[in-house]
Amino acid sequence: MITPSDLNILENTAICMILVLAISGCKENSSGPSDDPNSWFVATYNMFDMEISDLYDGPIVLGTVENAQIEEASGIAVSRKHPQHFWTHNDSGDHNRIFLVGPSGEDKGTFRVENTGNRDWEDMAIGPGPETGVDYLYIADIGDNLAQHAIKRVFRFPEPDVTEYADATGVPWLPAADMIQFTYPGGPVDAETFMIDPVTKDFFVVTKAAFPTKVFIARYPQKTDEVFEIELLGTLPFTEATAGDISPDGSKILIKTKTQVFLWTRNPGESILDAFLRSPVRVPYYPEPQGEAIGWSPDGKSYFTISEAKSVPVILYRYDEK
Repeated sequence: MITPSDLNILENTAICMILVLAISGCKENSSGPSDDPNSWFVATYNMFDMEISDLYDGPIVLGTVENAQIEEASGIAVSRKHPQHFWTHNDSGDHNRIFLVGPSGEDKGTFRVENTGNRDWEDMAIGPGPETGVDYLYIADIGDNLAQHAIKRVFRFPEPDVTEYADATGVPWLPAADMIQFTYPGGPVDAETFMIDPVTKDFFVVTKAAFPTKVFIARYPQKTDEVFEIELLGTLPFTEATAGDISPDGSKILIKTKTQVFLWTRNPGESILDAFLRSPVRVPYYPEPQGEAIGWSPDGKSYFTISEAKSVPVILYRYDEK
């Protein structure tokens, strides 16, 4: 016969078991996707001594950049309005200007951008924005070698049609860019990698110097009327990220260091976080002097790199999917 005392013991035991299972379940998912927006992943796979995959051929030399004012090409975005053309910009200390480069490195124009300033432009990207069907250029003013600037900035504006400026005298000014200002949780960090997700319109910033590499996310719509704090999405087990890009269909993610390029594949319906939980592959890359830029072609079948080293020829390289 079960006494009231026995019932109390059974009741307490059941409650303890439920608590244990709940805690165990939380631990199991601590490094994976979660509905909790404050959770973050920790990738623990080994990225050292990876063999180079045979998924891509290259490099193919497209040509030497003609414009001598492109001295520190720190970012690259492949144009959507002008096939086989490239946008780039200089690193810190330059004017608030971008350059259009032709298929073989030809100078196709220099443009200033209203409502911007170049404190330390480190990367650029092309992708969707507020207006559906419009391709936007993003310039990431995120460099901070000494980790002394609390507020970072991203400038966003529609990709210009340069034919509209064919009769302009001097350097044309592009209409005012949106200015997105943000801080990091825990204080300023140095970063050189900026990526826009074409599926969600979220953008990502990847840190450079510290190990492990941190990945931050700013979810769409990003505020333009006030400074906000971006979220830590997770960490990747390497360091020295200098550039990155997400393919136009959102299925492939590239992040490069000065000597290597890594590729993550994202399956349909997955988030960027899901993709980062799987080990990448290493794809071909010819190490450039101070190579700090990488970008996908509009069809996602090729990627391009460019160097920012001073006093040496700046060469455009292409790598093609087999």
